[in-house]
Amino acid sequence: PLTDKTERLLHTMPEFQRAQLWNPLVETYIRGNHNLGVNHRVAGNIYGELKLLENFTFKTTLSLDYAINEARAFSPVVYFYNPDIPGKENVQDRQSISQVKSTEYAAQGDHILTYQNTFDDVHSLTVMGGITTNYREFSLLEGERSELLDKIYFSVPNDNYDKWWLTALNSDGAKNQYDTDKNHQWRRFTMSYLLRGLYSYDNRYLLNGSFRRDGSSVFRGVGNTWENFYSFGTAWVVSEEDFMKEQRVIDYLKLKGSWGVLGTENTGRSVYPTYPELTSVGSAVFGPNENIIPGYTKIYNVQDLKWEKTYSWEAGIEINLLNQRLRIEPVYYNKRTKDIIVLLDSRGGAFNSLENLGDIENKGLELTALWNDKIGESGFTYSVGANLTSIKNKVLSLGRDEGDAIYEGMARTVAGYPIAYFYGYQVNGIYQNNEDIRQSEPNNVFAVKPGDLKFKDVNGDGKIDQDDRTMIGKPTPDYTYGLNVNLAYRGFDFGVDMMGVYGNEVYRDWDTSSFAQFNYLTKRMNRWNGEGTSNWEPILDPSRAINRAYSSYYIEDGSFFRLRNLQLGYTFPGSLLDKLYLKSLRIYANVQNLKTWHKNTGYTPEIGGSAVRSGIDGGTYPMPAIYTFGLNLTF
Repeated sequence: PLTDKTERLLHTMPEFQRAQLWNPLVETYIRGNHNLGVNHRVAGNIYGELKLLENFTFKTTLSLDYAINEARAFSPVVYFYNPDIPGKENVQDRQSISQVKSTEYAAQGDHILTYQNTFDDVHSLTVMGGITTNYREFSLLEGERSELLDKIYFSVPNDNYDKWWLTALNSDGAKNQYDTDKNHQWRRFTMSYLLRGLYSYDNRYLLNGSFRRDGSSVFRGVGNTWENFYSFGTAWVVSEEDFMKEQRVIDYLKLKGSWGVLGTENTGRSVYPTYPELTSVGSAVFGPNENIIPGYTKIYNVQDLKWEKTYSWEAGIEINLLNQRLRIEPVYYNKRTKDIIVLLDSRGGAFNSLENLGDIENKGLELTALWNDKIGESGFTYSVGANLTSIKNKVLSLGRDEGDAIYEGMARTVAGYPIAYFYGYQVNGIYQNNEDIRQSEPNNVFAVKPGDLKFKDVNGDGKIDQDDRTMIGKPTPDYTYGLNVNLAYRGFDFGVDMMGVYGNEVYRDWDTSSFAQFNYLTKRMNRWNGEGTSNWEPILDPSRAINRAYSSYYIEDGSFFRLRNLQLGYTFPGSLLDKLYLKSLRIYANVQNLKTWHKNTGYTPEIGGSAVRSGIDGGTYPMPAIYTFGLNLTF
């Protein structure tokens, strides 16, 4: 039973090896209904437009986004029923309260002057130039206070969130056992000078070019504040040619191509690269009062950090068929990213560092298709769209000595392979008995016994060692795809949006420990427990280190298909709105992330990470389904 019949206390579950079996109601009771959050946000924009002379227009746009987020959480002392001991028991020996307040501020200004003119009815020219600025600011203040069970002088009510404040707990050092706070703040400013031109001859031959000079406060201290970026494009609208006028199948046909350079200042949380920063590396318990002291290490950022650049080119076709009902657009793309900004973990006691590393290539084919149509004169219209993108990822260089690699646990980045691919041993079965061990290649890395994973001799040298580690998976998918359907009938509208990925893997890192506060997966029922019982699931023995080594045993299929968005709405007719003095009124219901079909055993297949470490599931929080009801009203 999960509860005791007499006092209705939560059951702690069996005492023996309790770490493998945990009452889920305990965590639900401790965390459930004990978190309170209030978010305030104001966002808006204003613009002004002025016509100058005959062909000039000047437009200024100012936007502002300001948010204050406040949260409080209370963790109570919870008593449990344990049949192995008399009386009550508690596994959490303190009550605690935490408070968090963060402020976010973003402001942007765009000031654009546009010249537009047409010459001799066939030459069309548009030139735009201007300045754009962006300012972002963030601050966080967080505090926590807790008291040991035998020091509590005031028991905070579980059901009264008005008492969930830090001041509700004693601040007297003799009684208060744990009092901590932390803060974090940063500012970031960017400024850009823009210039863009578009030329069209008789709507058949198109040219465009752009130039921008971007500056960021992130790189100001290292002397690399400013960088230039540019792009060029051309297109030929074949359907406007005379030889296309007689045919009736192709309504629109355009051949296009482009080349350009884009930049990014994505340094993550490190917005002051010239100064060492501190990052958390866990906590430890010190002193007679067993105080929990957080630990930190330096992030020392190199002095020549610069903009990350992506050089890309693409070529494609746009074609409309069957009276504009069918649109197809295939595009081949090739993107080469240089000087990728990467935060590298410390090695051998050195500081973590933020560096520009590598030359990465991504190339493939993007294909989109859209069908629009209606059914007779009934008023029923529909559209079906689909997209498919192939991705081939490869590291061309790390900007270091040939053969150098970046290791982030089981993730490895080296020239000639996909970025951050999974690196480890290939599992070749289970050692069934001692004779099987004697007949197999000797393992020079791990001591092996019957029931352990058997690794493959990849390089064929007759032994198992670290040189047999190889690529066992990759986090980058081979394909991403999507499908959307939209229906409309007499004011009603219905839309569904689906997406998925195929060809990537997820590393099941959360399952590498033999002890945890949850039950074992059902697959462990098929574990090896004697000769011939399993050739994949190893023995259930925490002392066997080989079974926790980075290997293909922890690799899972990361492909998934998600029902991402579902929406139903109704727009009221104008005849009714006129009586209510309204211009438009629409009500709708929306569901996001309704269902995900996936093959990995974690909560979600969509695992994030960094440039050199991604797709590693350490217990990723599941993506929530979001239900929204609302209305759009215009006076």
